[in-house]
Amino acid sequence: MDESIHVESKEPAPQKPPRSLGRIAGEILAGTATGLAVELPVGSVIRIQFDNGGQFGRLVGLGMFSLLFPTLYGLGSAVGVYLVGSIGKQSGSFFRTLGCGFLGGVLVIMLFCQVHRVEWLYCVPSMPRGAFEPLVLLIPPITATLGFNLTRRYKKPPSS
Repeated sequence: MDESIHVESKEPAPQKPPRSLGRIAGEILAGTATGLAVELPVGSVIRIQFDNGGQFGRLVGLGMFSLLFPTLYGLGSAVGVYLVGSIGKQSGSFFRTLGCGFLGGVLVIMLFCQVHRVEWLYCVPSMPRGAFEPLVLLIPPITATLGFNLTRRYKKPPSS
């Protein structure tokens, strides 16, 4: 009878690992660093390629950079988030992380268009210049981190 009480009162092992603020901060930091490491060389090539085209070439280069930076930065951020998030006994969905990072890049493009549309319509700066750049750098890693942590699980379920 003593054994049946212990067996019945046993709690099941947790399916998801506990959240850690340090791990989440590391995911966001690694996502930012990896996103910049992916995007800055590509942006430099675009700038060099279109710099000799005069004023029109610079405008085309700026437009391409404005479209490519958020998407490539979002994808690079997702890879950094996944690499840090998968360290140790935890794992998550790579495709969900990648999709959320890409979605964060698209969100940055939409935010960029909205901010500049408001500036052109009202001829007033709608957002201080120093407040927009940190948003651009933080949105894709944060969305990728959300995507990873929604699918976070143990690589091997812990034994009780």
